[in-house]
Amino acid sequence: MKKYLISLFLILPVFLSAYEHTGGARIDLSVKAPDINGTMAEATTTDSFSLWYKGSVNDLVNFNLEGALAYKGTAGFAVNLSQEFSYLGLEGDFYPNIKAANVYGSYENIYYRAGRQRMRDASGMVFAHQADGASGGILLGPGTLRAKLGYTGLVHYLASTVAMTRSDLTQRDGSSLGSPRLIEELGYSFPELLGSKMSMDVSFLAQQDLLDDSDISAGSEKLNTIYSQLRLDGYLLPFLAYEGGFIYQMGNYGSVASNGTATELKLFFLPGFSSSFVSLSGLVSSGETWDNRSDYYGQGASGDQNQFMPISSGAGKGYVVNLTPGNLTSLELLINLSSSKKFATEISTTTLMRTVDGPVSSSLVVNNGVDDLFIGQEALLSFLFRPSSDFGGSFKMGALYPGECITINELLEDYLPVLFRVGFDLSFSF
Repeated sequence: MKKYLISLFLILPVFLSAYEHTGGARIDLSVKAPDINGTMAEATTTDSFSLWYKGSVNDLVNFNLEGALAYKGTAGFAVNLSQEFSYLGLEGDFYPNIKAANVYGSYENIYYRAGRQRMRDASGMVFAHQADGASGGILLGPGTLRAKLGYTGLVHYLASTVAMTRSDLTQRDGSSLGSPRLIEELGYSFPELLGSKMSMDVSFLAQQDLLDDSDISAGSEKLNTIYSQLRLDGYLLPFLAYEGGFIYQMGNYGSVASNGTATELKLFFLPGFSSSFVSLSGLVSSGETWDNRSDYYGQGASGDQNQFMPISSGAGKGYVVNLTPGNLTSLELLINLSSSKKFATEISTTTLMRTVDGPVSSSLVVNNGVDDLFIGQEALLSFLFRPSSDFGGSFKMGALYPGECITINELLEDYLPVLFRVGFDLSFSF
């Protein structure tokens, strides 16, 4: 026993001398208003205080830890039949959010990461979310072969953005955990094709709904899907870059098929004499009619489904009304004016449309008998700033001219000839 203790005391100083580590804290504040819900207009806030730590033994063994105490709240105003506004008060919840708890490293042509981590598909359109599992890759031939395996059911439900069915949006009785889904991905990336003018990524991602039958919401079913994805990016000209791809979804919603597609293309004009740029981006995702489903999440679904359904809802389009891809067609023109790397102004306009006459992810679009596909035209002004590495944020002002398929409660129509939204995000590190 003494020999082991002596060995430990001899090895420990050597280990600590080679061990490098750093850590810190961060405060994130986010406020947006208004969100329209029936006769209510709400302001929402999502705030957090995070502690993070990174340690390194060598290239093979590194540690990454980050946890936060977060708060999500709403403050609402409602209008009554006399068209008088009343303040409904502030409601919210504190919750823990473990963002990272993993070990990672690399050895020659192999890399790995194991534990709580943020997993993302090649486009970020299907899945970008915290998960518990493992990911890794190996340099193979001209590119890199990668694999991922993750589980979302240990993430707090208030931090979860998994949103495929009504069951994902409903807190389970007696549980503070989010929707349990198993995620698998296998992909291969080609960093250089045609010299340095093109990169390509091919991947297959699958997810399985692991909810107990007793936790499935009334009128809902389990949704299991597989996504095949092709991504391309590169330069058409020295000042004209592009990126885009195609996703094909197949699977089953209960006993019926659930297939869908999504196509995205972005063009970037880069003048070269500054960090400013102009981008034009378009998205077309398949949808389903009201005859086959009563809402975006598949309630009352009948027959085979043709709506594209991402796993998480983070890759939305629009700011005033944020819409998850799925029965969505959009076209955006964005102008970024960067005076320096610390400050930028963005001006954008986005056309939002339904692909078919059916539901989208916003509750403002209901089956009101209007078959017009036009959702709205949005204009957005954003001020982005990061004067130092420890402080940054943004301020946004947006307005949306709504189409006829958007339904606003008649008590609010006189106050909202157009829909608008303002918000700010701040981040402090120390």
